[in-house]
Amino acid sequence: MDLKMKAEVIENGKFPVWDVKVENGIVPIISGDEEDMQTATLAGFLERNSIPLLPEAGVPWTDYINGEITFGELDADVRDSLSAAAKDNFYPDYELIDDKLIMTIGKVED
Repeated sequence: MDLKMKAEVIENGKFPVWDVKVENGIVPIISGDEEDMQTATLAGFLERNSIPLLPEAGVPWTDYINGEITFGELDADVRDSLSAAAKDNFYPDYELIDDKLIMTIGKVED
């Protein structure tokens, strides 16, 4: 079981702000497929060095935006982050829209 999370729209040059989602004054508890998808999504978008006691957790999005790593290295880091979260059955899906990289997380069908 987990708390349902939400994020603001993620823009270049900004860290996303994650928060719990409130519905009718209550933070919903989720489990099963919905929890798995949320965990995979957080693993894919979590910025490296954003958790003080886990500096290596997450993806170096800032390094990619600053041109310090290639797209291939970014993709490998996203997949490593999914694996570290025990979500090997999820994958990143990329699209370029108006010269912006859009990533979504998908689940491998059984």
